[in-house]
Amino acid sequence: MSNSANDQQRSLVMNDLSADLDTQDRPADAWRIRRIWVGGAFGVTLAGSQRILDFWPLGAGGSLGNAMRGLFDLATTLLILPVAGYVVGLLIAAGIALWHRHVRRGASSVAAIIAIPICLIVVARVSLFDPWFWYALTNRTRFEALAASDSPSKGSEYAVVAGRDVSTGLAGLNPNHFVLIIYDESDAVGLDPSERPAIWRTRSMNPEGSYIPIPRGTRLFGHFFRVDEFR
Repeated sequence: MSNSANDQQRSLVMNDLSADLDTQDRPADAWRIRRIWVGGAFGVTLAGSQRILDFWPLGAGGSLGNAMRGLFDLATTLLILPVAGYVVGLLIAAGIALWHRHVRRGASSVAAIIAIPICLIVVARVSLFDPWFWYALTNRTRFEALAASDSPSKGSEYAVVAGRDVSTGLAGLNPNHFVLIIYDESDAVGLDPSERPAIWRTRSMNPEGSYIPIPRGTRLFGHFFRVDEFR
C-alpha cells in the first residue's frame, strides 16, 4: 500500500511539472481566439435582443407581460455598458501587446472588436434571424388562405395578415413602432410607394382616415413581406 501511495504521489508531481513546462513553453505572442468569440457573442446578443423586442408585442399598461418587456428593454439598453467596457479593455490590451511586439495577441484584440459590429449587422439584416420570418413560415397556410379570402376575384392577392405594436423606450422620446406582415402576390410592397401601381393609392396605413402610404417592405420569403412603420 505504501509503494502504491508513493507511486501516486510521484505521478501527481510529474503531472504538475509537465503542466508548468507547458505553461512556460506557451508563446506569449499567441492568438487569443476566446476574445474573438466573446466579441461575436456580444454582437449577436445586442442584435438578437432587438429582434426579440421587435416581435414581443406591447401589452396593456400595468400587465405582467408589459412589465417583463420593459425590464428586458432596460436590460438590453444597459448591456451597452459592458460592451463598451470590453471594447476599451481590448484597445488597451492591443496597445500593450503591440508595445511588446506581440502581433498575434494584438491582432486578436482588434479582431474581437471587429467581430462585434459584424455579428450585429448579420443578425440584424438576415431574415433567418427574424422571429417574424419563422412566425410567417409557421402560419403560411393560414395566412395564404386569409389573403385569398380578402382579395377580389380578379387581380393579385393582397392582405395584411398580422401586425403588432412593438414600441420601445420611454413614451414621447421614441416613435411608436408597428410591424405588419403583408402578403402581396404582386410583390409591389417591396417597392417604394412612388413606384407602385395605381391600386396602391387605395391601400393605406390609416384606412379609416387620411391617406398614409404603406412603407417599403422587406421580403421574408415568397410573397410575405415585413413592413415597419414609425409614427
